[in-house]
Amino acid sequence: MKLQGIRAVLLDLDDTLFDDAHATAQAFAAFIAPHARRFALGPAELQARWRACIDRHWRRFEQGELSIEQQRHERLRDFLDQPQMSEAEAARVFQPYMDAYRRHRRLLPGAAAFLDATRHLTRILVSNGGAEQQRAKLEFLGIDHHFRHQVTPETAGVAKPDERIFQHALALAGHPPQACLMVGDDAERDIEPAQRLGMATCQVGAGRHAAIFETLSQQLRNA
Repeated sequence: MKLQGIRAVLLDLDDTLFDDAHATAQAFAAFIAPHARRFALGPAELQARWRACIDRHWRRFEQGELSIEQQRHERLRDFLDQPQMSEAEAARVFQPYMDAYRRHRRLLPGAAAFLDATRHLTRILVSNGGAEQQRAKLEFLGIDHHFRHQVTPETAGVAKPDERIFQHALALAGHPPQACLMVGDDAERDIEPAQRLGMATCQVGAGRHAAIFETLSQQLRNA
């Protein structure tokens, strides 16, 4: 990978810097305990059902149909097949999930070292998560000071993969796309739209975060 002239790094958060998969798995385990008996499904099938509900209603959030809290409650109603569940009841039933998710927040391997190694660059968070939740994650993880700006659907008016959220971040960075690097785990939401705008990109994941972050750090030191 050759990176020359990079002046700013745009970073996704969930499953890029933050181990969302781990937190989600622990949260689901805490949530499902009192509900598993109603399903004639094994653990893997329950996980798949939950993931399908997340994906379905997260896309509705990304398209502006639901707020971040509404999509949580809609996926819960969908999963439990209780479409008439009230907002208050949905919030109560979902609370064990949220509590466990917060307890299990952690950085992915190599993320902290990468952020330290790129202090000389402008870093901007570009996330589809809710602004308040993502801000709380950054503060809990002790990395909020690394980011000059935090761009979310609330601040940009659109969600990834809409190119306008990247254009919003680029305007804040004050550098042309060719001088910016987008780092994320999702090809559809992070990598492809950034490439269309002319940005350099790096996709992380597949258990190789530490190695990828180390390579990036070395490249950016010499950029």
